[in-house]
Amino acid sequence: MKEIISSPLLTGMIVIGLIYIAAFSLIYLKKAYTHCLELGISKEKLKTVIKSSLFFSIVPSLSIVVGLFVLIPVLGTVWSWWRLSVIGSLSYETMISSSVASAIGFESSVQMLEQATARQFGVVMILMSVGMLSGFFVLIPLGKKLCMSVQKTENASTWKYVLSGVFMMCLFSVYVPVLLIGDTIQALVMVTGLIIAVVLGILSSRPGLKWLNDFIMAFSMIGGMVSSLLWVKLFS
Repeated sequence: MKEIISSPLLTGMIVIGLIYIAAFSLIYLKKAYTHCLELGISKEKLKTVIKSSLFFSIVPSLSIVVGLFVLIPVLGTVWSWWRLSVIGSLSYETMISSSVASAIGFESSVQMLEQATARQFGVVMILMSVGMLSGFFVLIPLGKKLCMSVQKTENASTWKYVLSGVFMMCLFSVYVPVLLIGDTIQALVMVTGLIIAVVLGILSSRPGLKWLNDFIMAFSMIGGMVSSLLWVKLFS
C-alpha cells in the first residue's frame, strides 16, 4: 500500500486530474465573464464579485486543509490530496477507511497504512470513488425535477429549510453514533469541536462578528485537533 500511495504513477495521474479540473473551472469562468459583459455588467462590478468570491472560497477551504493533515496519516499524502481536492469529504473518507480496515482484519486505519497489500488498498480506492458517485447518479435524472418542485411549492422557503434540516439529521444519525461509540478520545474530540462550533455560531450572530461564519468549521476542527492532545494525555 505504501508503494502505491507514494508512486510516481499515482502522483502523475492525480496531477493530470487536478490540472483538468482547474482548466475546466477557468474555461467556465471566462465564459461567465464574457456573458456578464454581454449583459451590460461593468468590469468594475465583475472585479468586485471575483475578489469577494475568492475570499469566501479561500477562507472556508482552511477546514479542508486541516482535514488533509488529518487524513494523511490514514491514506497518505497523494490520495488524500486527490480525495479532498475533488469530491471527497473528511468524514466520509475517514469512515470508509476505518470500516474497510476493520473488514479486512486491521485494528485501525493507521495499521492498514503500514501493513495493507496493494489489493486491499485497491478496495479502499474503489469504495471511496464509487461510493461518492452515487450522489451524481441520483442527481443526473432527478436533480432538475427536485429543484423545480421545490421552487413551485407555495411555501418554498419553508420547505427548503425543512428539506435541508432533514438531510442534515440523516447525516448526523449516520456519523455521530460511529464517532461516539467507536473510541472515548474520538468522542471527546467530536464533543469539543461541537462546543466550539456552537459557541462561535452564537458569537457570529452578534453585530460586528458575522465574519466568524466563514471560520466556524476551520476553528472547530483545529480546536478539536488541539484538544486531542489533552484527551490522549488524560485517557491513554
